Amino acid sequence: MSRATRAVTAHALAFAACCLAAPVLSPVAEARPPREQAAQEQSKLERFLNIRAPASPTLLPDGSLYFIDRPDGILQLYRVQGRPDSVTAASGGPMTRLTDFPDGISDYTISHDGRRILVGAAPGGNENTQYSLLDPDRPAGANLTPILANPKVQYSVNLWLSDSSGFIYTANDDSAVDFHVYRYDFTPDGAGKTTKLLAKEGTWFANDASPSADRVLVGNYISISNSAAYELNPATGELTDLSIPPPDGGTSSNSIVGYMPGLDAVLLISDADEGLRKLHLRDLKSGAVSRPIPSLDGFELSSASINLERTLLAVTTNEDGYGVFHLYRLPSFEEVPLPAIERGIVGVSQLRGDSVIWTLSSARSPGISFAWDASGGAAPRQLTFADTCGIDLSAFPLPDLIKYKAFDGRDIPAFVYYPVGYRKDKPIPFIVNYHGGPEGQSRPGFNATHQYLVSEGFGIIQPNVRGSLGYGRAFHMLDDYKGRWDSVKDGVDAAAWLVTAGLAKPGHIAAYGGSYGGYMTVACIVEDQCRVEAGTQKERLFGAGVNIVGIVNLKTFLEQTSGYRRKLREVEYGPLTDPDFLMEVSTINKIDKINVPIMIGHGLNDPRVPVGEAMQLAVGLRKRGIEPLEMYFPDEGHGFAKVENRLLFTERMVKFLRDTIGE
Repeated sequence: MSRATRAVTAHALAFAACCLAAPVLSPVAEARPPREQAAQEQSKLERFLNIRAPASPTLLPDGSLYFIDRPDGILQLYRVQGRPDSVTAASGGPMTRLTDFPDGISDYTISHDGRRILVGAAPGGNENTQYSLLDPDRPAGANLTPILANPKVQYSVNLWLSDSSGFIYTANDDSAVDFHVYRYDFTPDGAGKTTKLLAKEGTWFANDASPSADRVLVGNYISISNSAAYELNPATGELTDLSIPPPDGGTSSNSIVGYMPGLDAVLLISDADEGLRKLHLRDLKSGAVSRPIPSLDGFELSSASINLERTLLAVTTNEDGYGVFHLYRLPSFEEVPLPAIERGIVGVSQLRGDSVIWTLSSARSPGISFAWDASGGAAPRQLTFADTCGIDLSAFPLPDLIKYKAFDGRDIPAFVYYPVGYRKDKPIPFIVNYHGGPEGQSRPGFNATHQYLVSEGFGIIQPNVRGSLGYGRAFHMLDDYKGRWDSVKDGVDAAAWLVTAGLAKPGHIAAYGGSYGGYMTVACIVEDQCRVEAGTQKERLFGAGVNIVGIVNLKTFLEQTSGYRRKLREVEYGPLTDPDFLMEVSTINKIDKINVPIMIGHGLNDPRVPVGEAMQLAVGLRKRGIEPLEMYFPDEGHGFAKVENRLLFTERMVKFLRDTIGE
């Protein structure tokens, strides 16, 4: 099927992309040039969108490397056997494709002993991930044995048992809104044995288990600001609360890292103290709580993990959006000196003994992985290389981190990208890109779409409006419920800052975002017009909007989103028992304030923001005499997984932006 026939456009239907983000690079990362002739035959946009690097690497003791890649535009699992010096997406190398799912894979996980591989896939992007056992030595398409396979259920593999004889997973099979915890044991007859470990209301998951699995650390997620940590006795069902209580007696966010050596204490991350996500150590006998690494206390923690041997602790801190990697010995918490790592966003993908694999993202790299031995000696080895499609990634502009004043005087951080050579001495067309979430965060990682737009003369600003993560509990709760429209005001203030700074002209700024960023896109256009009508602003700032898988009616969104997400979203947007407020902050109820061209994109299988949200906006605009540009894709969900679809959408979007805000 051609790209042109995959999408249904305008008066019918046709696509959606999410936040159009991406990841990853490191110290002095080398990018190997790809197929030069093939690159020349591709359009410039196609080359940009095809920049990539192998992702999610797992290195086994025999030297085999498994990873996810998309040389054909769809994410599949690949393997390189032996002990490769490196793996490059550019050359294809000796890599073998192990899966051929039509819509790609969601994830994969390999047992500790390397003998078993589970692959997850969700048809059409519907997020009901199903898992199969993969035999890597059989041909793709004939090498899968279904293990967790009910198309109406969403499964998630949480962890492997220490001896690799089975795994612990969650599923919403008993109730669409509740995720229970199960244990799966492989059996000699191949049938497998499933045991239910925990069946309570809410979203539950496992984080760690003792070697015999007679003790399991589990979490209960209620919202971004309210989650609890427990130790479960599977034999009795008894739960021991390990959460760190806040001083004021309210809620706190608690996430488990894992057992310490000896299993007599647990590490967890909690924002109970001073509203920052910090590392805590809870003694299981006395209940005493301490903060074992005071040097980390000044930053929000993004993540932390412990190796199977419980000898290494990897931590990443969120420092103004940048990710910084730290490594410690256990149980002493002695810091391990790391080699120099380029500034960007770090992600630890594997801890096995003293072997560490990290991936570093930056505006100039699609995600390069490095392997390093923490016992010292050798320098990090670049494990993966990018397919640059003939483009010089080192010439890509890095963002400036700025802060602007919001309507109430609060500082709002933002990343700003300028075209190469731009002197900031004249206005250019600008795009305000709002992140999703709403409790997300724009970070300085790789984004091929952004870099293409910048190369075409557009500037981009990514504001982290109130409600964003990474700046502490108080900041990310500022937009909850009744504070919703304050974050919208922050979004318009980003555009106002561009004009005041002389970087953009009114009417030559586009609002743009995916998911909650789509809500922000339309809401900011509404608030912009409201300011003009109220006389607090001379003229409209925005000249166009791009709404991708976005919400426009909070009431219908909450009624129709997947059941397991409803309670989570009600904490953010307000409860369905307050329909008047939900409609008050719903942009569909303010559509008379929209007077600029709008582009709408959505996936027809979206389980998070049903496609009816996009259609409501389109119908409402037409009633006002505004003809939106619509694209809906029948083989996508909440965003764009397939390069072919992203290319089609982005082609239309770039033309739309040139026609509306271009100069």
